[in-house]
Amino acid sequence: MSKKNSSTQNKELGLKFQTLPTFAQRLISYIHYKTGAAAELILIVLLGVMALACQDKFDVQLKNGRTFTSLYLMLLARSGSRKSTVFRLLMGIIYQLEKELRNDFLLKEKIHKLKLVSWETELKELKKQFGKAVRQKADVTEALEALEECQRRKPSAPERKYLTKNDSTSEGLRKALALGSPSLMLGSDEAGGVFDSNLFRNISVLNSLWGEGRISDSRASRDSYDVDDVRLTVLLLLQPELFNDFISKQGKKLRNSGFLARLLLIDLEQLPELCDIPEACSWSDEPGLDGFFSILVKHLQDGIERREKNEERICITLSVEAQAVWDTQSQRITELMKLGESLHYYDDFGARFMEQTTRIAAVMQMFITPDSSIITKDTFMSASKLMQWILNHSIIKVDSTREPTRAEKLKWYLEDNLVSNGSYDYKRNDLIKKGPYSIRSSENLIPTLEQLESEGVVQLFERNGINYVKFIGSIMEPKELAEKTNIPLINSGSVVMNKLPIPK
Repeated sequence: MSKKNSSTQNKELGLKFQTLPTFAQRLISYIHYKTGAAAELILIVLLGVMALACQDKFDVQLKNGRTFTSLYLMLLARSGSRKSTVFRLLMGIIYQLEKELRNDFLLKEKIHKLKLVSWETELKELKKQFGKAVRQKADVTEALEALEECQRRKPSAPERKYLTKNDSTSEGLRKALALGSPSLMLGSDEAGGVFDSNLFRNISVLNSLWGEGRISDSRASRDSYDVDDVRLTVLLLLQPELFNDFISKQGKKLRNSGFLARLLLIDLEQLPELCDIPEACSWSDEPGLDGFFSILVKHLQDGIERREKNEERICITLSVEAQAVWDTQSQRITELMKLGESLHYYDDFGARFMEQTTRIAAVMQMFITPDSSIITKDTFMSASKLMQWILNHSIIKVDSTREPTRAEKLKWYLEDNLVSNGSYDYKRNDLIKKGPYSIRSSENLIPTLEQLESEGVVQLFERNGINYVKFIGSIMEPKELAEKTNIPLINSGSVVMNKLPIPK
């Protein structure tokens, strides 16, 4: 990405409050009024708890099949930003429901133990009868059938249901999903510990859960946990320094694996300014928050009941108008991923853009109209603008924590030295002598130039036995270059011609 593109995107890092659905505006305003937390922080936590509530009740229909309503969310904010305050406020009702599930489990476990004692007594007696028949060399058929029938009636142990995990290893997450908790949130307001575990070193587990909902885990050395048709939402809040340190070491692996394209990342440190909440102090919408919690609990309980009844998830679909917008935006994103366009270097993010947008739209719609499974055009448009905001953050964060490529370094060098060079034509030998250190050899410079030429950034040519590099992809227009190099207006036409590719 060019420096100009980076600068442009920096201007797009601010959240535009009016693009959010009305229900989200009201909730965020009220929670901001109660806590003083930034709208951006509140929004990310809201999306996380909403996704958890929806993910085991709803799927969402795309053109090429179904996808989930799970989201992977991460917010970076310094200490004192009220991360924990907002997290506890919005997660409180989930923890309460989880406590009720725990109490139900303890009651069932107590009943199970009583039944198990009775069953074990019966089993012991039937074993004796079978053993006696064997010793007496009598017909053992009746005794064996009674024993086997009793063994089949062994009381099943109740499964402990979790809704959340705040710290987990890869093995621990597999186990929790496989043993009674097939719909989970990995959520923490102090998520530094998560990055110390092996979960983010074995990133294929998280990738599989985001896209397929299954993991095949067959290992002979210890217990294995194969999981299928499970759902996971991730909501991690942590300080920027911890994530920056982690991504500086693991960023290439995280991106190459596809994980960063699945992650919805917001860094409050990147914001030029926090979102302005109109008349925040005038909002008093506690009933609205209660209504939100009511929908949240109902979706969660419906998801649990759906599992118990072995029913299909409800399929959310786009309205005709929303589908038309989806088609137009999908075509636009595809165009932007082409060579020379703004998403070419970020085609991994671009490839997930529409699916991420649809997931967000589905989650929001199920809280706007919880009894209707149709995504409206307005909701989809809100989700699209929100996803663009998140994409800008992700790209800036990735660029700020990775080593630029040789091609990027050379492109920036050519742009920065245009005025001192006085022309769009650079001598190739001068680039070897004065260019970025990483290309000061023919072995590195030549393939880098060939890459930039294939992308339409430079043109390579020879004149009078000297090899030149014409910088045809420069941001600086000829008129500006002429002014900065004090070329008279009457002669500026030559600068215009200088930038034009040489006909072949």
